Amino acid sequence: MSADFYIKLFTLVLFDLLFLLAYFILLIPLSVAKKASYAVMKRNFKSYFSNPTGYVFLAIFVLLTSMAAFWPHEFFNANLANLNELNSQITLIMLIFIPTITMGLWADEKRLGTDELLLTLPATDFDIVIGKYLAAVSVFSVSLVFSQLCNFVVLDALSLGSLDAGLFITTYIGYWFIGLTMIALGMVASFMTNNLTLGFVLGILVNAPFVLLQYSDAFVTQNEWVGFLSEASMGKQFADFGRGVISISSLAYFLMMTVVGIYLAMVLIGRRHWLGGKDGESLLGHYLVRATCLLSIAFAGTLFFVMNDIRWDYTENGTSSLLPQTKQLVRNLSTDQPVRIEAFVSGSVPKNYAQTKLDLINYLNEFRALSGSKINVVIHDGLEPFSETADIARETYGIQPRELISQERGALAQEEVILGAAVQRGLEKVVIPFFDNGVPVEYELVRSIGTVSEKKRKRLGVLSTDAQLFGGIQQNPMGGYQNIPPQQIITELEKQYDVIEIDASSAIDPSSYDVLLAVQPSSLSPPAMKNFLDAIKAGVPTAVFDDPAPTLMGQATPIGQDKRNPFPGRRPPEQKGDIRQLWDLLHISMPGKQLPTDRYYQPYIVWQDYNPEVRLRNLGAITKEYVFADRFTPGAPEYEALNNTVDVTQDLRQMLFLYAGAIKKQPGYPKTMTFTPLVTTGTKIGTITLQDLSSARQDQRRLEAKRQPIYGPSGGAPDPFVLAALIQGTPPSVADNAAEVETEAEAVEKDLAEEKDGETDTAATKASDGSINVAMVGDIDLLHSVFVQLRAQSADSSEMQIDNTNFLLNLIDKLAGDDEYIPIRSRSEPIARLGLMERLTESAKTEGDQALREAALNAQAQQEQLEKELQKPLEDLNMKINTLNARANQGGEIRPEDLREVQALQLELAQRQADVQNKQRAAVQKIEANLQREQERITRELNRKILYYQNQVKTLAVALPPIPPIVIGVVVFVLRRLKEREGLSKDRIIK
Repeated sequence: MSADFYIKLFTLVLFDLLFLLAYFILLIPLSVAKKASYAVMKRNFKSYFSNPTGYVFLAIFVLLTSMAAFWPHEFFNANLANLNELNSQITLIMLIFIPTITMGLWADEKRLGTDELLLTLPATDFDIVIGKYLAAVSVFSVSLVFSQLCNFVVLDALSLGSLDAGLFITTYIGYWFIGLTMIALGMVASFMTNNLTLGFVLGILVNAPFVLLQYSDAFVTQNEWVGFLSEASMGKQFADFGRGVISISSLAYFLMMTVVGIYLAMVLIGRRHWLGGKDGESLLGHYLVRATCLLSIAFAGTLFFVMNDIRWDYTENGTSSLLPQTKQLVRNLSTDQPVRIEAFVSGSVPKNYAQTKLDLINYLNEFRALSGSKINVVIHDGLEPFSETADIARETYGIQPRELISQERGALAQEEVILGAAVQRGLEKVVIPFFDNGVPVEYELVRSIGTVSEKKRKRLGVLSTDAQLFGGIQQNPMGGYQNIPPQQIITELEKQYDVIEIDASSAIDPSSYDVLLAVQPSSLSPPAMKNFLDAIKAGVPTAVFDDPAPTLMGQATPIGQDKRNPFPGRRPPEQKGDIRQLWDLLHISMPGKQLPTDRYYQPYIVWQDYNPEVRLRNLGAITKEYVFADRFTPGAPEYEALNNTVDVTQDLRQMLFLYAGAIKKQPGYPKTMTFTPLVTTGTKIGTITLQDLSSARQDQRRLEAKRQPIYGPSGGAPDPFVLAALIQGTPPSVADNAAEVETEAEAVEKDLAEEKDGETDTAATKASDGSINVAMVGDIDLLHSVFVQLRAQSADSSEMQIDNTNFLLNLIDKLAGDDEYIPIRSRSEPIARLGLMERLTESAKTEGDQALREAALNAQAQQEQLEKELQKPLEDLNMKINTLNARANQGGEIRPEDLREVQALQLELAQRQADVQNKQRAAVQKIEANLQREQERITRELNRKILYYQNQVKTLAVALPPIPPIVIGVVVFVLRRLKEREGLSKDRIIK
């Protein structure tokens, strides 16, 4: 066991001890002021645990909770170290267990005739009832402590010490409150009869409505009633505790129900006073009115706390609570028209989507609790693809089931999953057709809420360039033309912004756009380049992506090459503008060169000797020109390769640049401007020209020779390259122009009439602002759709986690001033996984992979051996033929019989070659069939081994927890028998 295990176990035991201490402190006033209550509680508690039967029930409770938690196969499918499976069944388990505690509280007293003795004690009805209630609560608490400790050990072992102790403890606090309420209601049933069996049945019947309301969708068709009834159930009110959240509303629900149950028990025990008998007057109506009033008060009190809820998240990483930025956005929502969120969730999802489903339900419940009347949340959970609700999702919102590949016990399976939501406010609607597991659920929801709530979206202008982000047509090298699909990054941006494609050949109105996106602006024509620069000078925030060697987005023209001709042979290609005009405006440059024969400047391509993805190191396609940037990049600056002082890159995990260029400040960088690196390389770096790269790409040795390493002074480590930077401030050239405009404005102001002063001042102020806000990135391939797709499926830490898409979205938000989404977008706080099962499964898969490789190598060796055996006769024939041919070529005498022999040998060679090919084909087919059978056998063996591990864990997880209470029960039984024999003579003891 690790040190973390003992620390968490100590925390859990300490919490239990503090809880018991608080419980005993509360009993001290009871023992002093209400001695009869304390005596009743002590008597009932001792009687329960002095009898081995009590330990049997305790062991059964522990067994049931362990089975519900760990036996379902969904526990291993979800692969999460929590008690979700037990949470879904705990109310049903307690519906059976709690009545076994409460059935004898009063019914047993009546059966034995001791009820009259209790009622003649110098105590009130409240003293008797509260004593009985606290005894039952104490018994239940002991049972819960046994279950808690056993399940903690199992879960922590399965999670390899990464269990969230806060989540675990709050879950059991929720179980305790469920028990408090059920005991109070079950006690009412016990006071209604003197028969234990009937008391048990009535205890179930009294509690059943509040348990079964959770499943109201099975017998109620109207969604509004389903939501209302399910919220009144114990399971729904417990849901917050199961997510690690303690809420005032849930506490109020359970406490109010408990008070009502205790009061009803007091009314029933005192019925000898108010039934009236033959000559008395019945007060039944009076107590019915009082009970009804108490129920109304309890309902109103619970509703008040629901409307004014306070919540505390006790999970270790705040997994179940919303970020402060999200809470602020919800608080700022207007109340004139509420936002409605309707979510559709499948009952079963693959393992890699279990966290996503959990997050979706958690955050929707948090929105419901936080917003009051501002957000209405409807969750359709447990859907099947063929259900009526799924049809509504499909027809009304276009939310379709998605076919996903899941892995169960190592075997691949395909299942349809619904995991979408619709966010509406008035006529505005945003549909999230599917929550991908790589995109934070909170971000998707918050962005959708913000989109439907804003009266006007900010406008993002995207320059039309050779990159063709919106799609287009490109000439096919094989002839003809091919369609270029739109890049998925545009779809992502359209979820938040009003995205407009801009033709820069016309002047760009700065007031029409909040932010600009220019991808490969080096391909712009000279007039378009001028208009683009004018927009930057006017102060429009701009994100610039320019690439010396576009790869994934190969339709774009490299910076240093001629613009591609869409109609070759018909007219010359369009001339490009000088991108160095933009660099001069920003006072930056890209390392490179321009020979006299070059029409355009040729930036160098950056390479770096660092590949953190071990699985990709042996792939030839991943070269040094694939530049990775993460917190482990060797030789990166103190603030890391991904600048952790800027919110754009602060929470990014890893970025990948393909054949990118570097950015550096020009000499004499002006003091009126700032240059903030966002992404940098390490120090194992160098450069290569596009020409050298193109000519040597197929020859790794030659390519390595063409790469020019970079060294620092005296051969030391060089300064890292900057791949992306934020450039802000006022360039001197723009400042001078702004000063001239200001002077002219002052002269005009003197000449104009007074009524136009305000307008002149406004124009002068706007013209004098000359600051720029530009982000410069030396790569455009990071915008490609493949990174959007990779982001959508990168929740698993075992997969590549490339944050290129998040980088662009953060950058646009930063420039547009919508930076409240940045911390939400990068949030990643998953619940601990079943590390032990992952390790065992991975070990089994490794053995299976090794066996498959050995089988494949064996099959290959058999083919090679067979080929040698079959080729040996052919080689002998060839040798004879070659000997005769060599003699003829050397002028030797060739007899007619030799000639005939050569011809015969050649004919025999052809026949044998045909025979060899047929035999080889048949033998290869046999070998391949044997290989396929062997692979299938190994796969079956792998599945059996994984299933064996799961069954072994299930058996241990279920069989071990009940052992401690059984052992204690046996010890109690033995001690009791020994005490019974004390003082008896040996001849009176029955042998």
